[in-house]
Amino acid sequence: MEDFDFEVASFVPYALDQILIVGAGMAGSLLAFVLSRAGYGVTVFDPHRRPPPMFRNEKLGDEQIVLLRRYDALSCFADVCWPPEGHPHAYPADARPSLTDCGAPHHAWLTSVRDAWPANVRFVEAAVDSIATSDDMQVVTTATGERFAGRLVVVATGRAPRLLDELGLRRRAISPGHSVCLGFSVALDSSPSVVVQGLPGAGIGYVSIFPMPGETRVNVFSYRPLDDPWTRRMSRSPLEALAEVSPDAAEILAGARVVRRCEARGTDLYRVDQPARDGVVLIGDAFHAPCPASGTGMLRILNDIDVLARTHIPQWLGSEGMARTKIARFYADPAKRRIDRRSLSISLRARGSKVGRGPYWALHRTAVGVRSALRTAIAAAPVRRAAVSRPQPGV
Repeated sequence: MEDFDFEVASFVPYALDQILIVGAGMAGSLLAFVLSRAGYGVTVFDPHRRPPPMFRNEKLGDEQIVLLRRYDALSCFADVCWPPEGHPHAYPADARPSLTDCGAPHHAWLTSVRDAWPANVRFVEAAVDSIATSDDMQVVTTATGERFAGRLVVVATGRAPRLLDELGLRRRAISPGHSVCLGFSVALDSSPSVVVQGLPGAGIGYVSIFPMPGETRVNVFSYRPLDDPWTRRMSRSPLEALAEVSPDAAEILAGARVVRRCEARGTDLYRVDQPARDGVVLIGDAFHAPCPASGTGMLRILNDIDVLARTHIPQWLGSEGMARTKIARFYADPAKRRIDRRSLSISLRARGSKVGRGPYWALHRTAVGVRSALRTAIAAAPVRRAAVSRPQPGV
């Protein structure tokens, strides 16, 4: 327990909120949405009032849609993916894709979620300088010197190594330089929603092609390093470089024109060991980062929010104190552990299947290649129709 050396009166007025959220990315913004609609007082800290463009989650899956619908947050995403009639990028009424078949820029989703915050969310446009915790009251101090108190701090930013150090937390590297995600946008007459594979041995996980309002998005999940010559070619001439590793993608994108330059983001797999601390909980990438190619990043965020909002925060705030023994229950929750383990397993297996060394992975790739060749041969084989005996005239 830490002794505070200043009086409550020295805080910003009305600063005794119950929950302080550090970081207003997808995890922090959605958690603020869910908790505030449940009646909690929430203060959110982030350096950017309006989120800048960023290369992050751009597409939803079935499980994510179920969780978003549970908290009445799905419209924040649907309204961006499906612009209303009269919008320059609106889909024709009879040609609107399903939510799992289209996407939207990450910052547009974030803006929509923040705009839907109720009045009991207070946004503080500032970086967080320090977090002081105890088993009773927590204090967040911003870079501008303002101090805010609350019963619980939620760290929801993956880019806060200094804050983790201050809390005595350490990240453990699981797979450094695990993958690289590359994304660019094209103009295309027909915008499909497909996933295609790379050539065997190309070091590519897969290529996801899907419509966004006004453009077609192409995301490439690669296990080549950021400084690989092919990765550098992608940044300069993405269509040409993509054709080198995925002829199927090149065929789909024939005639396309690049309208948004290629961005690249590297991922290290890590997790925080022994994360339980008095008064503070980590969610999303602050606790554990999966590989984007696993398709589980958004699911992990939503699952963390679901487990916190439905089970643990009501229990924590319903009794005295905020000791680490309380906080530890979140990390041990079976629903959280199940999704975290699944995310890590998919991430490691996906990389191993493409670039893993040793006899197991070599045999695995051979088996996958044989299955793929068989499917191709069966699909290309001519259909043989059985001869049909027809009665002769007069018989």
